[in-house]
Amino acid sequence: MLKRNKGVVFLIIGCVLLLVACGWYVYNIIEDKHAGQNASDILNEFDDAQNEKTDKNAPVITADGDAFCGKVIIEKLSVELPVYDEWNYTRLKSAPCRYTGSIDSNDIIIAAHNYKSHFGSLNKLVIGDEVEFIDAYGKSHLYEVCELITLDGTAVSDMQSGGWDFTLFTCTKGGEQRVTVRCNRIVCK
Repeated sequence: MLKRNKGVVFLIIGCVLLLVACGWYVYNIIEDKHAGQNASDILNEFDDAQNEKTDKNAPVITADGDAFCGKVIIEKLSVELPVYDEWNYTRLKSAPCRYTGSIDSNDIIIAAHNYKSHFGSLNKLVIGDEVEFIDAYGKSHLYEVCELITLDGTAVSDMQSGGWDFTLFTCTKGGEQRVTVRCNRIVCK
């Protein structure tokens, strides 16, 4: 009788754990979809604000009360996303953020979540792929992927080192490491 009761307890625990895992999976799918929709809505507002921009010398575009430094386009991954001018966790749930640096100083670093609708496929880029950034002035900047690396999540100085013109990064699925894409500007002839 004791063995049977033990088996029932383990079966119930297993079922509860399975339900929790399924719930977490569904939550992640919903969060990803929500983030993609938010980014799409923000991108529409960004594009409208850029078209209506009256101060052509302003380094940011203001849309829905937030400042954006531009938008990133990665055609190979079908990604077109607005980029917040300042980084924080709340903004990161909606769209990529400028982590540090700037386009003008050729050292911009952009962070995004690993949602499928954001930078979740960043690891599919290869050396030679192109990334475009359109700044708040409407000027296009074209970059070539030169290096793909995975950095430790605490390697902040490594993220900022190397003298790269343009860096994109996101967390790995476990969140302990960062998929990092280093790019250099393509000089138009």
